[in-house]
Amino acid sequence: MTRARLLHIDASPRAERSRSRSVADTFLAALAERGDAPEVERLDVWAAQLPDLGGGKIEGRYDLIAGEKVPPELAAAWADIQRHVDRFLSFDAFLISTPMWNFGLPYALKHFIDVVTQPGMAFTNDREGNVTGRAAGKKAMVIAASAMPIVPGSELAEFDFQLRYLESWLGFIGVTDIHTLRVAPTYGPDETVAKAMEAANKRARRMAAIF
Repeated sequence: MTRARLLHIDASPRAERSRSRSVADTFLAALAERGDAPEVERLDVWAAQLPDLGGGKIEGRYDLIAGEKVPPELAAAWADIQRHVDRFLSFDAFLISTPMWNFGLPYALKHFIDVVTQPGMAFTNDREGNVTGRAAGKKAMVIAASAMPIVPGSELAEFDFQLRYLESWLGFIGVTDIHTLRVAPTYGPDETVAKAMEAANKRARRMAAIF
């Protein structure tokens, strides 16, 4: 029987003391204890050699949206982008672990999302605006850390452009089986942070059992 494949997209640049990665490691360790544990590959978005979309390359996107081929002078660049999208979509499941930066995502993670979210590659669209994501049938786990206790129902909830964005993006490319875990607060008195981490790790283990 072929093992499922999970891509761990790690968005923390910290070599040590990353709260999001620590909880992700707990989740993966608990997942590994299962008899049907997936094969895991880690993608460090800070070390990934991702193509840029400047220098006129982005014009090819508008050709793709219109259902046309990119110009010959852009074909090689867009073939490289296609390889990144194909690798991303080759996985059965995704684990995204990320800190919050300025209420949103670290720019390296946003860069990765911008590279792989291409028309005709990660999704298809028609002229009426209907979109079909090509990641349908896959599942995702998002572990989102934030210094402040930005949780649903709190006064700070309106500042969440991190977890809500990732849920929206995953849904756009077709992922509907989305599990989320907020790790917060990761800043403050040691006792407060320790309690938050303990709660997050406990929940990560529970979620691994049903993921």
